Order: sequence, then C-alpha cells, then structure tokens
Amino acid sequence: MNTPDHDARADKLAAGLDRLARSLPHRPAPATLEARVLAAVAAPRLRGFDSWMPVWRGAFLSVGVGFAAASVWLLLPFSLGDAWVTLSDLFSQASERVTALGDAARVLSGMVSGALPDWLRVWGKLGLMVLAALYLATLAAGAVAWRWWQTDASVR
Repeated sequence: MNTPDHDARADKLAAGLDRLARSLPHRPAPATLEARVLAAVAAPRLRGFDSWMPVWRGAFLSVGVGFAAASVWLLLPFSLGDAWVTLSDLFSQASERVTALGDAARVLSGMVSGALPDWLRVWGKLGLMVLAALYLATLAAGAVAWRWWQTDASVR
C-alpha cells in the first residue's frame, strides 16, 4: 500500500534523478551509428509463408497433401477404391474416369494391404498417430515461441 510519505519520497527521488540527468553533458552519437541502424533496417527478416519462393510453397503443400492422403488411407476402415466409386456416383459427368481411378486404387490397395502383415498395419497406424501428436505438439510449441518472441520484441 502506498502511503503519502512513500509517494513524497518517490516524487523527491524522481525529481532528483531528473535534475541529475539534465545536468549531464550531451554526448554525440558515434559516427558509425547511422550506418549500423540503416544496415539493421535493410537486413532481411524472417517472414511468413507468403514470402516463400513459389517452388518451396508448392513443395511444402505437396508434402502436406501427401501426408494427409497417406493418413486417411491408413486410418479409414474402408478401401480407397470404394471411396472413388462412391465419388463417381456423385459426379456423374466424370463417372468413367473416376471409376477407372477407383478400380486402380482398389487393386493397389488390395496389393499393398494384402502384402502387409496385420501387426505391421496396427503398429503403423499407432506410429502414425504418435507422429501426428508430435507434429501437433511441435506446432503448438512453435506458436508459443512465436508469440513469446513477438511480445519480447515489442518490449525491446
């Protein structure tokens, strides 16, 4: 709790520090200061996804879509061929092409799932879920670090 005595002492201290600071001689800035400030302003900074080169953005999106497709293919209880056949009913104009793709996916799905033992599929799904949890934890930690860095930079 601030008492009137404490406020008076704080005001007196602030006034004394102000007088002391005003009595000090002015010091000129170093000759290299302007060049250093302009170099720091012109230096490239870490930017967001929009500033990436289009090649890197395309590669990142391709890998992300591939990871999502692999996750869906491993985790869903039905084969990908059945999904393609169902989609062909919804898109009647492209039914022949979609059915051909669905058949190819069903054959490929049957070949891959028939070649893998059951224990590998179970552990693969478990590993994929652990990998997804680690990925989300990494994203969360990155978001927290980014927020901290932005807050810390605004304090400076």
